[in-house]
Amino acid sequence: MVHQMGAEAVVGDLAYNVTQAEWRDALDGVSGARVANARFLLVSISISNRGREAAHVPLLALVDKAGKETLESDKGDGVPQWMGLLRTVEPGESHSGTILFDVAGGEYKLKITSGGDVEKEVTALVELKSQGPAAPANPAEGLPSPPTK
Repeated sequence: MVHQMGAEAVVGDLAYNVTQAEWRDALDGVSGARVANARFLLVSISISNRGREAAHVPLLALVDKAGKETLESDKGDGVPQWMGLLRTVEPGESHSGTILFDVAGGEYKLKITSGGDVEKEVTALVELKSQGPAAPANPAEGLPSPPTK
């Protein structure tokens, strides 16, 4: 099932709401500028637990047009309101923050999960509408070739 950004997407006991996706070339880290290997995609998200037990939210993944998955970055240096790696959401509570991906510019869907056992895990996708240009990872890509003599 594919959900739209800005709409609540429920998988198992967890309800996700992706509110923003923004491309950046670099982040201001504590030790200076942090440059992406490709491009940084910051995704603002809220996760609510509707269940009766604490829910552990694993790293989430992006899915590209070809179906290739890329896990979110485990390094939050320079990410505003980074959600962190250890995410436990208690019953009736919500956590909001930002997760980070380092991927080539393009169209992606965020794969969300119920956080349950692998055999019982429920997943869904959220179509991302990013702000800012998804410029090529290589600045020379997309430029016209120099004239030939």
